Amino acid sequence: RIDDAARVAFAAVERQPSSVPALEQLASVLADVGDRDRLMPVVTRLRAVAPAADPTRYYAASLLFMEGRAELAIGEARALVAGNPTHARGYNLLGAALATTGRRDEAREAFQASLRIDPRDPSTYTNLALLELDGGNRAAGMQRLAEALTLDPASPAAREAFDRERARTPRR
Repeated sequence: RIDDAARVAFAAVERQPSSVPALEQLASVLADVGDRDRLMPVVTRLRAVAPAADPTRYYAASLLFMEGRAELAIGEARALVAGNPTHARGYNLLGAALATTGRRDEAREAFQASLRIDPRDPSTYTNLALLELDGGNRAAGMQRLAEALTLDPASPAAREAFDRERARTPRR
């Protein structure tokens, strides 16, 4: 399915190499599979075509985060949400980058902002759950994982974290 989506997205960009929606679709597919090598030229093209557009900032921040450059990702994500305070995925990405740098309170605030904007995104619930679990707040973490799995029972990240945490609980 991802291969099909990638083929369609690559074809759209070949037909319209300066189309922001086509570039955004391709960037989305590549970011989803973590293909930073192929994402890099797409972000470069987005920067050339629409340097301040939301998709450019989002996928630039995503690429920086994938490269382990969390501080730069934070800067790009902050610029995105400053320009578009309703960009839920931008807040989610900002939260993930902040969590990576140990800024847990700021990360929690970013995840909560994302959920206020889009309360139906299981990835934000999962990210917030992992933050809570990592901080020792098991009850809140398990609640957030349950919410993620309610929204998307097939979510691999939420399922893995939920099962791992349940395995740590002694059976009575």
